[in-house]
Order: sequence, then C-alpha cells, then structure tokens
Amino acid sequence: MDLNSVISQVATAAGLDPAAASKATGIILSVIQQEVDPAIATQVFAKMPGAAELAQANAVNAGGGMFGNLVGTILGRKAGVLAAGLAALEATGLSVTQIEAAGMKLMAYVQANAGPGLAKQVAGSLPGIMSAS
Repeated sequence: MDLNSVISQVATAAGLDPAAASKATGIILSVIQQEVDPAIATQVFAKMPGAAELAQANAVNAGGGMFGNLVGTILGRKAGVLAAGLAALEATGLSVTQIEAAGMKLMAYVQANAGPGLAKQVAGSLPGIMSAS
C-alpha cells in the first residue's frame, strides 16, 4: 500500500474528499513526526515514501494561538503539538469520528509499512489518540 492508497482509504472511511483526506493525513503525520521519539519516527518515515514530505507540507506548529501556548506551557511542548494537531484537524471541519477514522487508517498504513513493532511504539507515544492494531 502506498501513501496515495492510504489517503484514498482515509477519504472513504472518514467521508472526506481527497484534498481534505490528504490534509488530515499530513497533519497526523506531522504530529507523529514531532511527538514520537526521533529514532522511531525516522525509522517509520523511512519505510513510508512521501510521508515526510506530506507531514512537512501540513506541519503543525505547537505555538499556535493562545490555547496552544497555554497547553504547551502547562504540559510541555509535546502536549502543545498534540493540541495544535487536534485543533488543526478540527479547523479543517473534521468531526471527532472522522479524526478517529483517519487515525485508524493511518495506523493500519504504519503497521503495514513499518511493521507492528514500530506501529505499537507510535501508538504508545500518542495514548488515547491512536491504537495499534
């Protein structure tokens, strides 16, 4: 499965048009890139051609807005990235159900391409957001 296939699956599962699915996938990948241990993230992205570029094109800024700054100050930078990622997903008009569907399809892609061990480590870095299959 390639990145375009997972974007198509995200679109179908979440009821999104391809552009919105691509943006949502990129935002989630950006959060993974910033939240997960760099050694693990590097291994994951190396096995998913195009993922790093899509994450960069949809980069999440932890310092965005008063809420992002407040969360980052209270809970640390990583919590700020996660909050900013969720805010970015909601700003695209996605519902919680659509965000969950996108996350599940993306985790299936991570598992298929990077392997179950790395997928579990990614999911463990994002507790309550993603679950490894």
